[in-house]
Amino acid sequence: MQLSEFTFVFLTLCIPFLGYIVYSTSPKKGFSILFALIIGINGLIKQDMFSLLGVFFLIFYLYSFEKKERKYFVFMSMVSFLLASFNLIGQNLLYSFLPILLVASVFSSMMIGHWFLVDPTIDRVGMKNLSKFSTGLSFLLAFLVYFNIYQSSSMFFISVSDNLLNNVLIFLYLSSALLSFGSFKSLQEKSYTGVMASTGLSYLALIVALGASGSLILSV
Repeated sequence: MQLSEFTFVFLTLCIPFLGYIVYSTSPKKGFSILFALIIGINGLIKQDMFSLLGVFFLIFYLYSFEKKERKYFVFMSMVSFLLASFNLIGQNLLYSFLPILLVASVFSSMMIGHWFLVDPTIDRVGMKNLSKFSTGLSFLLAFLVYFNIYQSSSMFFISVSDNLLNNVLIFLYLSSALLSFGSFKSLQEKSYTGVMASTGLSYLALIVALGASGSLILSV
């Protein structure tokens, strides 16, 4: 998988987290506009019918933000981009789904953490659930790597040592789990500094998750 393909799938998998964040934390519309603009980069990475449909459904989602129909538009946008992803990388989408989903979940947690610093009135429940989801998924990926269900396509690491690579990936995924769990625990602190600490830990978790998932599925 190439970097542009990784990025396309990553942005696609951010869409369900956008929908969940809006549902669970009720941030102001500005958050959805910012996140949708980032996701809309997919329309520049791959220009085909499904990608254009995905962008249009995002626009309709923002247009109907105050209406109940918005959830259908965000769902259709995700479906459209998933079809575009399948056209782009085929069955590799299934293999890369979980590792990239982790990156998307940690990134989304970081995004809403930043937005909390702008609007501290939003609910923290969704942020906590995202951190718990990232923690569980990180542990699952460490487990899958340990049992060789996931193996890297990186020729550099394969030429060095498969065992070395596996140990590095397991360490990175476990580190991501600990950082995400630390983010969750920080959110239990009622003061403003708790969210600041959680956002900082999300930054670190994102770097670690990118390193692990990138090493796992990106071609070198």
